[in-house]
Amino acid sequence: MRTATLLAALVLTLAGCSGWHEQAGVGECAKQVDVGNTNVDMAEVDCSSADAMYRVSSRERRTMCPTGDYLTESSGRSRTNGKTRLCYVLNVQEGDCLKAVNQYFERVACGTGTRKVTKVVDGKSDRALCNGDDAKTYSQPVKTICITN
Repeated sequence: MRTATLLAALVLTLAGCSGWHEQAGVGECAKQVDVGNTNVDMAEVDCSSADAMYRVSSRERRTMCPTGDYLTESSGRSRTNGKTRLCYVLNVQEGDCLKAVNQYFERVACGTGTRKVTKVVDGKSDRALCNGDDAKTYSQPVKTICITN
């Protein structure tokens, strides 16, 4: 019986059904594992992929993310210092259309019910740059993203 249990666990792990996935490192891109999940759960993806909605700006141990509108994933997966906090910035370009689902954004075809990235300003973190549109500001890297309401 014990052999069967170990074999089943190995099969699930190899099949990707274990719930564990590779976390992105600083500078790497990520996608939400399940937009229906209210917990932030991200997996690493290639930054050239259309699924790469977020980029890891920093990895913090025992501290909060830098000042800004970061999507934050806390995990106990660090081997040395307990919990690690990953801080994600939106990985979008002007003209991208988005749909908000829970705390995530998904990149979608433009149409009714979508929101559009109207401006991406690197080097400035200032909500006033968005002239009343939804503003996502970040201090690391310094960036402002404007999204139509």
